[in-house]
Amino acid sequence: MNQYIWIGIIVVVFFVGIGISYAHFQANNPSNFMGMNPQQMNTMMNDPELRQQMMGMMMQNPEMMQAMMGNQQMMGMMGQPVKQISVAPSTSIPENAKGPAIDFEKGYLVQEIKDGLYWLTDGSYQTMFLTTGEGVIAIDAPPSIGEKYLQAISEVTDEPVTHFIYSHNHGDHIGTASIFPSDATYIAHEETTAKLTSSTNQNVPIPTVTFSDDYTLEVGSQTLELSYKGPIHTPGNIFIYAPEQKVLMLVDVVFPGWSPFKNLALAEDVPAYLDAHNLILEYDFDSYIGGHVTRLGTSEDVETQKEYLQDIQDNVQLAAQTVDFFAIAQQTGFENPWLLVDTYLDAISKTCADATIPDWVDRLGGVEEFTDEHCFSLYESQRID
Repeated sequence: MNQYIWIGIIVVVFFVGIGISYAHFQANNPSNFMGMNPQQMNTMMNDPELRQQMMGMMMQNPEMMQAMMGNQQMMGMMGQPVKQISVAPSTSIPENAKGPAIDFEKGYLVQEIKDGLYWLTDGSYQTMFLTTGEGVIAIDAPPSIGEKYLQAISEVTDEPVTHFIYSHNHGDHIGTASIFPSDATYIAHEETTAKLTSSTNQNVPIPTVTFSDDYTLEVGSQTLELSYKGPIHTPGNIFIYAPEQKVLMLVDVVFPGWSPFKNLALAEDVPAYLDAHNLILEYDFDSYIGGHVTRLGTSEDVETQKEYLQDIQDNVQLAAQTVDFFAIAQQTGFENPWLLVDTYLDAISKTCADATIPDWVDRLGGVEEFTDEHCFSLYESQRID
């Protein structure tokens, strides 16, 4: 495998659903990957589950990632000469970004929030399920957690899973839904159903119940209110609200304690993404499950992210007014228009990020990594939308 493809996989690993522990990888693969021969490495890299486990291990253990990148034999297996990789240092993670400790040998944490509603996390992905007295309602199935989901459920109940809810169609959150019974009721918004129906992924059962605006699910002692309020993050992404427990789940929008993932979490509709913060705050909730990172959220986290994004909007407007297009053109010339435009956009993003990061680096994790890309997305939205 080309070294740069490998590096790219590491960079995007957080978003594509890889967050399992090193210990779990070792338990399933007794030979340490650093000692693998080329045939073993090739086998692993062609097995999606093993590859995800190895990536997750490295995400949990940066020292091991560094050792792997510095191992000439390892890099030689990838078909390219070893090249020094330079990684910019990051500041320490704010206390506000840290979550509960994960038992990495176990690979997950499951905790009851209130009255039979549990949240489940591996430190990178998170979801929830409910016991009802008549069966379990499961929401999403991140591949990074995989069959550990079933183990987590079995820790707290012997009820079978009778209902499954898709938050949206992205595979990093629902990719192992087939671990649940085939005769369960699978529920999704009509946009999600349409996408899953046209998908070739056999690990994601087609929804058996579809709705367009609102749907109330009542099973045993539990009630969930599902609502669609527009293309937030992606068409079909729904609000999942437990009114008795005052828990709200909306995936890939708010990242408690952290900056959103790059480019506003890859939001397909930036105005809708920004407005989602106001829609969230219309709910009466004590706990928020955002689908990612380290901990549960609160309304205060939503307000904080809203403030962060407003700062970026203000700073990108100022950057657009102060960055001199023609001064940049004098440096790049006009012969290559893409070079000119790319340099200009980079300058706007950097100016915006430089104005934003100092005020937020001690308040949210990841702002040094992703603020410039948020600046770009918001500049483009202001220019186009």
